[in-house]
Amino acid sequence: MHKAPLRARRSPFATFTRRTHRPCQLASLMALATCLMLPDLAFAAMPWDSAATNVLAIFTGGLTRTLAIIAVIACGIAAIAGKLSWDWAIKIIVGIVLIFGATSIVDYVIAASA
Repeated sequence: MHKAPLRARRSPFATFTRRTHRPCQLASLMALATCLMLPDLAFAAMPWDSAATNVLAIFTGGLTRTLAIIAVIACGIAAIAGKLSWDWAIKIIVGIVLIFGATSIVDYVIAASA
């Protein structure tokens, strides 16, 4: 009895991946052309700078600070009651440190790389 040789299977994503690179390449080429042709326009303060500043203010503002304080208080109450899951407590504390320390962390990395 003769068996047919096994064919190498192609990934179902092979053509999908190949097609998705073209828009990325086109966008990169357009951005490069803009930087080369109009450097003043390309590096000027864009409207999304103020939007990003507003998002940063939302994440580090008063409401977020109040919610973080309430989360720490809830961890303390759960610890007193003996119901604290240390996994959740560590996640909450690390999240608070990363949210409110993000600007310091980024400034430190930028200073270290310069």
